[in-house]
Amino acid sequence: MASAIFLLTDFGDRDAYVGVMKAVMLGIAPDVRIVDLCHNIEPQDVVSAAYVLLTAVPYVPEGSIVVAVVDPGVGSDRRIVAMEFERFWVIAPDNGLATLVLDRYRMRTAFTVEWERLGRPTPSATFHGRDIFAPAAALLASGGSAAARLGRRVEGEMLLRLDLQPAERNGSIVGCILHRDRFGNLVTNVEAVRWNIEPHAGWLCDIGSETVPLVRTYSDVPLGEPLAYVGSSGFVEIAVRNGSAQALFGNTPAVSLRRPPAD
Repeated sequence: MASAIFLLTDFGDRDAYVGVMKAVMLGIAPDVRIVDLCHNIEPQDVVSAAYVLLTAVPYVPEGSIVVAVVDPGVGSDRRIVAMEFERFWVIAPDNGLATLVLDRYRMRTAFTVEWERLGRPTPSATFHGRDIFAPAAALLASGGSAAARLGRRVEGEMLLRLDLQPAERNGSIVGCILHRDRFGNLVTNVEAVRWNIEPHAGWLCDIGSETVPLVRTYSDVPLGEPLAYVGSSGFVEIAVRNGSAQALFGNTPAVSLRRPPAD
């Protein structure tokens, strides 16, 4: 049986883009299983896609192929790459979308995806999801030696990475917002385990002009009050109980974590 393919895009569900990608894949590999991870990434938001990709890959079955198409450079000379990790493959534009996965998982090998090798018509300049990503994923899911036939081998250090790591300054951990979910929660790039951050251990989060406590869950603060907490994916998040942190603080507030000064 063909490997499962998981789709992550910014295509939304208003148009037929995702369905057409699936049609192409099924035309090449009729037995392939296709799963929708997310199609509501904000248009061109590569950073948000990088976060969502990272949260998904620990749970895909071994041998799965994750196709991530958030591709502001579509039609340009940017590369498309197929990356093999220990348990899964990722096919993505070489625009930094794979940064967080590359930082945390060991990549075995990577290949460029070259449309001339796919045996398909000349691709559209604006829909590589249909014309390159989809057939490449279907060929890879079919097994055999498809990976080596996609293109040339690429060394890991040649892949584009975004600077998404927090920094320590004057005793504070200074971060940024990676993702905004549908509840208006703001996911930071501060990974709790890497910084030994624990709820109710005296940590405070400075966001915009406010300071909020780091607690365990939403009900630890009154209704309508902002809070920080360690989210289900291990990153510090900011929320408003029964409200929206995005509405309160905006999309890109400055964020830092600190312990309160000792008495």
